[in-house]
Order: sequence, then C-alpha cells, then structure tokens
Amino acid sequence: TLKGPEQIELVRLRVSDLGFRNGATTEEIYRKAEELGLELCPAEVGPNLRLKYLDQPVGEYFWIAMKQISARDGDPRVFELGCRGDGLWLRGRWANPGSWWDSVFQFVFRLRK
Repeated sequence: TLKGPEQIELVRLRVSDLGFRNGATTEEIYRKAEELGLELCPAEVGPNLRLKYLDQPVGEYFWIAMKQISARDGDPRVFELGCRGDGLWLRGRWANPGSWWDSVFQFVFRLRK
C-alpha cells in the first residue's frame, strides 16, 4: 500500500489504555485512537514487523491496527503477530467494525507524522 520505503513510528497499546476498561469494538478502538492522534498502520507493517520481531516471548500476541483486508472467503481481517510453543506466526484475524476486543488485547498503531 506504500509507494516506497518509509520510516514509521509505532506504539502498542492495550484496549484499556484507550479508555475501554470492559473492551470495545474495532470501530470504537479505531475512532478513539484517531482522537488521540494515532493512525492506522499501512498493511506492510504486519509482515515487516514479523520479520524484525524475532525475540517475541511465548504467549504474547497483538494485532496491527490497519484498514481491514479481505481474506479469500471475503471476511475482513487484520494481521495478528504471536508466539506459541510452535514458534512465531503471522496470520489474519477476523475484524469487522463490530468485532469485540477484550480490554487486555493489544494493538499497534502508527504515530501521526
């Protein structure tokens, strides 16, 4: 989605850090982040971050706040980065505007230029 290489500053926040102590929908999270001066990440951030974040602790996972992309089945998805006992992974997680995210879930946002 980017026209060329770009230096991007990222921040990772829990849903509760955005003020949602009981969780929130994708739409609510994205709207609040924008109010706080954050932006959605270009889609390239997911794969790029997966290639660079090689020491991710087992049991840690987080999502890339991005414009959803359609999976083969047409469902809207965002990238999820995680590490389990079987290693590091990058996958798409279903994320329509009304999808619910618990307060402890973490998203990576782009800091506004």
